[in-house]
Amino acid sequence: MIDVTDACVSIGKKRIVNTASLHVDEGELVGLIGPNGSGKSTLLKAVYRTLGLEGGVIEIGGTSIDNMSLRESAQRLAVVSQHNYYNFDFVVEEVVMMGRTPHKRSMEMDSDADRQVAYKALDRVNMLHMKDRKFSSLSGGEQQRIILAKALTQETPCLVLDEPTNHLDVKYQLEVLDIVKSLGVTVLCALHDLNLAAQYCDRIYLLYNGQIAAEGTPEEVITEENIRRYYGVKASVETHPKTGLLNVVYYPKHVGGEQYN
Repeated sequence: MIDVTDACVSIGKKRIVNTASLHVDEGELVGLIGPNGSGKSTLLKAVYRTLGLEGGVIEIGGTSIDNMSLRESAQRLAVVSQHNYYNFDFVVEEVVMMGRTPHKRSMEMDSDADRQVAYKALDRVNMLHMKDRKFSSLSGGEQQRIILAKALTQETPCLVLDEPTNHLDVKYQLEVLDIVKSLGVTVLCALHDLNLAAQYCDRIYLLYNGQIAAEGTPEEVITEENIRRYYGVKASVETHPKTGLLNVVYYPKHVGGEQYN
């Protein structure tokens, strides 16, 4: 489980996240949505310890991250972010094997068992055939699947994903989220696309100006009123007749859309 209680996070002198609370049950895929600048990435960075808390508590599996070593939290929580840059030209297998680091002692060599975990993860994301390719030679969608495989190689019960489908085309967006949905692990995922959030998330939190503005099922959070109020655009939200899932359609100005303050 992931529990965030009254989290406050500042960057410099500016408060970005202000007393935000959320909960992810075991095996749940919970989405974090909100307009640009609402604090989604900042909150997630506090969860995976890139940024420190100014106030509040974050727990993973019932234990405060303040009481964990970085190694212990990396054994409980893996991260897939939207930007993945490497200064060296690693081979795909080398990138994925980095996921074994939290389970190894200093200077311990990779074992055959480690490689089998990595190969299983690559196979799960349909990229085992790419294990000898240079990471930099892959497309954006392929790279994102490799980063997901690296996270799976950590063998953690929890995943945090920070807009993992950003900059990907539709095919790769669906492939990445289909894989994540099939894992059965605890997932906290920030998403930019409201239709993807509606299709894949069990529950959703809407963050606005650093605070939780709405929470609940996709049907309770992704509403025409919330889109107007928090995103500043007009939209219709309907249940798709074939899938039974929510479908968001935005109105451009030339067909009656407006910009709201």
